[in-house]
Amino acid sequence: MGIFANLKTGLTLSLDSLTVLREHPKLLAFPVISGVATTVFFVFLYFGVFVAGFLGGGIAEYVALFVLYFVTTFTASLFTAALVHAVNDTFHEREPSVRRSVGAAWRMKGTIAVWSAIAAVVSLLIRQLEESNNPLSGIAASLFSLGWTITTFFIIPVIVFEDVDVKSMFSRSAETFADTWGETLGAGLGLGLIQLLLAVVAVLVAVVFGGVIATVSPGAGLLTGAFVVVFGLLVAYLVGQTIRGIAKTALYLYAREGTVPEEFTDFDFETLGGRAEHRATPNGERVER
Repeated sequence: MGIFANLKTGLTLSLDSLTVLREHPKLLAFPVISGVATTVFFVFLYFGVFVAGFLGGGIAEYVALFVLYFVTTFTASLFTAALVHAVNDTFHEREPSVRRSVGAAWRMKGTIAVWSAIAAVVSLLIRQLEESNNPLSGIAASLFSLGWTITTFFIIPVIVFEDVDVKSMFSRSAETFADTWGETLGAGLGLGLIQLLLAVVAVLVAVVFGGVIATVSPGAGLLTGAFVVVFGLLVAYLVGQTIRGIAKTALYLYAREGTVPEEFTDFDFETLGGRAEHRATPNGERVER
């Protein structure tokens, strides 16, 4: 797929995902709760990391960093799993429930904890490579980070929809990405564009409102503009995270069940960019479409 085909694919996915969000705005609750919980914990624990580093670092700093990475990954993954569960409800014409979906995600806490611990160790390894004075280490960190992102692209949907062990968790995620939806990495261009457009709108609104108020009080105009920008960027981030979760769930469910959600009937899942895709069945077989 070329860059313009990728962009068109991503825009179509984004607009269809926005339709789902417009019909079920409560889906925004999951990234909101996750963001608040992660931020609060991050502030408190990062202070501990700072203190550990100030006192000399060593093993205490690595332990603090591991806990930081583990808890933030666990929190984000838990609510992402809840979002995926809720989106699956909407695709099957069930009204999503925040409490029910969070409860369903919590029942997977053991698997999510294992995933979070592995992700925390990997994050420490990448950090160690990035901080090395060897230029080759920086290149290795970039390549390893890219490979890790690709391998774990569908890790949360796999946890939600499949009863897998640790090894299968990663292999199923990588397999789904590489053999079924490898082209969708480029589609992130379109998803990112929607998020960027929302941010630009926020800035333009801030300029207009801030300018109008500044004619009366320059200070109030500046504060108003700053508030609108921050609020707008926050909304853009939350909407972006939500539609990414919706789009990824739609792609994964097609790969798993071969069904197309009603909201995505205008999107050609079978021939992304004109190339026939493979559909993964629940037992791990791949079927040519």
